[in-house]
Amino acid sequence: MSTRIMTRTKSKSSLQDPPRIVLRNLPFNQSRNILQVEHDEGFRMSRLLRHDLFHVLLGLPTVTTMVLLACLWTANCLFFAAIIYAVDPDEAGTDCRLRSYDKPILYATAFAQSIQTASGVGYTLPVAVNSYYAHCPKLQIATYFEMSVSMLIVAFIISILIARMKNAARRAVQLVFAKKAVVSVVNGQTRLQIRAFDINARHPIVGAHVRLYAVTKDRPVPRRLRLLQPNDVTGGHLFLSLPLVVSHHIDLYSILHSPRPDNPLLRHSHGMDLRQADSATCNRDDVVCRICSETFGTHEIWVRHVQYKKIAESVAGVSTKRSHLGVGQVELDLNSYKPTTNLSILKTHFEQEISEIICVVEGIDPLTSGAFSAMHTYRASDIVWEEHAAFHPCISADSGTYKVDLDRFHEIVNVPSASRQHQVSTRVHDSFFFNENRELKAVSMLPQ
Repeated sequence: MSTRIMTRTKSKSSLQDPPRIVLRNLPFNQSRNILQVEHDEGFRMSRLLRHDLFHVLLGLPTVTTMVLLACLWTANCLFFAAIIYAVDPDEAGTDCRLRSYDKPILYATAFAQSIQTASGVGYTLPVAVNSYYAHCPKLQIATYFEMSVSMLIVAFIISILIARMKNAARRAVQLVFAKKAVVSVVNGQTRLQIRAFDINARHPIVGAHVRLYAVTKDRPVPRRLRLLQPNDVTGGHLFLSLPLVVSHHIDLYSILHSPRPDNPLLRHSHGMDLRQADSATCNRDDVVCRICSETFGTHEIWVRHVQYKKIAESVAGVSTKRSHLGVGQVELDLNSYKPTTNLSILKTHFEQEISEIICVVEGIDPLTSGAFSAMHTYRASDIVWEEHAAFHPCISADSGTYKVDLDRFHEIVNVPSASRQHQVSTRVHDSFFFNENRELKAVSMLPQ
């Protein structure tokens, strides 16, 4: 395979309107989970793919696979029919033959004999006295090899069919995602929220977990987004038999955040996917004091450290030069080091820089024990940017059974802050209960 060096040029069309990596080509805006990625090596790739023909056939459409397997079995019969036709003796009067006493064997007769041998259904020979090819070593050898090759081909065909029937990839169709994603402010954090639900709720997906990726317009390489709920540190595991919401905190480390201010206190990520929630919960130090190089989890803790040191150093008569006394009020401003909650700024940044968000849910089907993945994408037009937006409650409990309203599953409501704590749980990763007899007051439907 040759390597071609191509000049990198920026195409205006590719930057402004890049295609989706995952198409929404199923009803209810769902996806077939087929990535729109191809290569241009053509038939030269056959030198590589021939080492894995089994999985190549599994990846082909069912009709194409069945036609190719039928052609393989037929070619085997035709090949050994030619061998039988060639080795059948032509001496008159001998019993070691398939032909009649006075007529030469036809290729059609040899082909019928080959089919019977390949299918293993027995033999119907033109000469009844020679049922087992007595004194016919050539025909016996030809029959032996044809049966051996036929058994291998049949085993290959059966393995392909079983693998296709046990293929769990179609199981992903039953995992649905909300048509729209939500970017709203929850507990002071700007969060990207995506709702998912497994409609085959009676057979929960085993080991389900989720990942989020962002694809930029100038570099179509998916970059991982850290998850807040479910926590990706613990694996991002899901229980999809009830609707839930996947959340990503758009913090200063997030690629969805507009370029962060020049902050000398924040450590460089060094190519790592970090999140501020870890430092806020004392799992990692995020701020380095430029005076004493002591590290702190958050900027607020560093401010308290500086304030305490200023008191101690002023009492001790320490010079302001190279001491905490020289730290200005600008550096102590908390608002300069917090992620923005201005959705207009974030939306503009998203429309200019981000092509789409890819949500990938993986798990194991409990019925076939096969792994599968379900994918869904959201572009700027598929996201609702509203400070108090939330997914509509969609679960009810009637007659001892939980019921999910799939119409409300896709709906998004605007909950004013005054009524938010009464109408919607603050645990936004849940899909909340609703009562058919009680309308949600102060809730307005957002445009879909």
